[in-house]
Amino acid sequence: MLSCGRFEKAGRITTAIILSFLFAVSASGDCRGDKDSQLLRNYDGTVGDTSHVRMTITVNDHQIKGVYCYASQLMNITLRGRIFDASRFVIDVFDSSERSIGRFDGEFPAKDPRGKFGDSELQCEVMVGSWYARDRSSEKLPFYLTLESETGGTLENRYSVAGAADDKLIDRNAQRFWEAVKRGDKYTVANLVKYPITIYTKKGYKKIRNAGSLIRNYDVIFTPDYVDAISKAIPKNMFVRDQGIMLGAGEVWFGPDGKVITLNNF
Repeated sequence: MLSCGRFEKAGRITTAIILSFLFAVSASGDCRGDKDSQLLRNYDGTVGDTSHVRMTITVNDHQIKGVYCYASQLMNITLRGRIFDASRFVIDVFDSSERSIGRFDGEFPAKDPRGKFGDSELQCEVMVGSWYARDRSSEKLPFYLTLESETGGTLENRYSVAGAADDKLIDRNAQRFWEAVKRGDKYTVANLVKYPITIYTKKGYKKIRNAGSLIRNYDVIFTPDYVDAISKAIPKNMFVRDQGIMLGAGEVWFGPDGKVITLNNF
């Protein structure tokens, strides 16, 4: 059970630091992946100026497989591609009929063009380049993605690490919760929580034992800042570990049945 939100958020930051270290000690600039690598690389960023996307890829001896989704649509789109010369890549986008409809043409740069990583020498933490439709019906759009995490699991069952058997159930419940929070639907929110659950108030931590109690304390829990943080998260292709599935930067955690098990409302 994720009983302490501050610990989990600190752990999340630690994970990012460890990832940076692991890339730093790998072969310089080589993002081709091990022949038998099964890790999921999770990236977050934008296509164009405003389209927020999440991308998950596996890299196995030059070959790239994966999915990505737009925050505005929350539907996975299939990706297949290849890495050339250790750092350049071409990733094709496929529709549900397996028809190639777009392409990510880019590289893993040695330096971050936006300065997020300062002057540090990069390995595979950033993906940059151009996205374009295969029929050239639209202009090329720049993309910029940064590594959010590496996780176990598979593209077909990414949440198995947390004991979940059905990824679609997790995503469906996470999206229902996310939408309910955004519109202030306290009854739907309350029905998606596993009880008892501990929340934070100005007087300290408080245990909520049932849906009625959460509804009565709803405005104390879901402050404007907390609602804003949840609203900015993407309830799809989420970070996962053995203790649960994380929405956003740890604001909410889900269990293997898709129920909310932690609300980090501080």
